Amino acid sequence: MPSATPLKPITGMLKKRIIRDLAIGLGGGYVVAEVYWHYFSKHLKRVDDYYAKHGRLSDR
Repeated sequence: MPSATPLKPITGMLKKRIIRDLAIGLGGGYVVAEVYWHYFSKHLKRVDDYYAKHGRLSDR
């Protein structure tokens, strides 16, 4: 039978994990949002240029 050794204290692990999860979540979300906005704003510019060239449908 193995000897009875005390377990390591769990103190601080939860705090470190919460901080790590928040940092990864917020950092990853920021990166994804920047990439999305970069490509989405290019699409919006193309749409605006198209309507500026061809006229708006409501002007007919």
